[in-house]
Amino acid sequence: MKQIDSGILKKNVTRSVNLFLHPLKFLCLFLVLAFSIDGFACDDVTGTVSAPSNPDDPASNYAAGRIMYCAGEEEKGLGYIERASDMNHVTASYFLGEYYRKDKDINSSTNLPTTQENYDAAIFYYERAAGDIENTTSYPKRPDGRGIYGTEEEHYMSVRVFLHLNRLYYNGYSRALGDMLKNDVSYTDTIQVLENMKSAADRCLKRPSLSIWGARQNEITDSKQVICQARKDFAEKTHDLELQRIEIAKYCEVSLKECDAHKTVFSQIAQAAREMVREMKTVPAI
Repeated sequence: MKQIDSGILKKNVTRSVNLFLHPLKFLCLFLVLAFSIDGFACDDVTGTVSAPSNPDDPASNYAAGRIMYCAGEEEKGLGYIERASDMNHVTASYFLGEYYRKDKDINSSTNLPTTQENYDAAIFYYERAAGDIENTTSYPKRPDGRGIYGTEEEHYMSVRVFLHLNRLYYNGYSRALGDMLKNDVSYTDTIQVLENMKSAADRCLKRPSLSIWGARQNEITDSKQVICQARKDFAEKTHDLELQRIEIAKYCEVSLKECDAHKTVFSQIAQAAREMVREMKTVPAI
């Protein structure tokens, strides 16, 4: 077998890895700037409660949980919010998705929760919220019954839940590739993640626009279509490339970092990521 110069090999491997990681870093920065929200701030939450006024009512459990959470009783408050989520309270499920996605030790370089448990929990609650949203054409009411929620981030929940799902799936996929290149064992099933990403993008595209978006109705609708279509295109294209990459990896006679066929497919995946970023940059942030 032809001897490979270690200096050239290191340079080529570094270039191949950076080819993929550079657009990932750019994409993460773009997503942080474009789609990050303050979650559910406690500025408008006042008072104290010891329990929900109606333990069998999801809105009552969520309202009490929010008050407790904002009063510093985090564990107790989360318990009631989880109970509300179990009763299919959309906002409670979205709150928990936000909570676990933005865990206290979030890794800012990958914009992912630092633990597998929190990553899985965030996806679980966003998926639950998405399912509940898909089963209703209206928006969840305030606990006091006085119409819809008033904050911008809650108005946009029916779009954001799908954006956050795709964001988690994409970052989980990129992390899995990074682990693979470092010869670590990844806990992410890359094919399944890409299938989930495509599913979430499809559902986002089918989700009807809501009149409560008001002045930004058309802008948000157009942005949603472009962003979710770009993610769907990436998932579809990369799904086929990933199948190729996995098959090639089985038969490489050298390490993956030295395997030319593997590096070629890896570069095509990086190109797909760059194309997705380009598309997403063409529209205003939601």
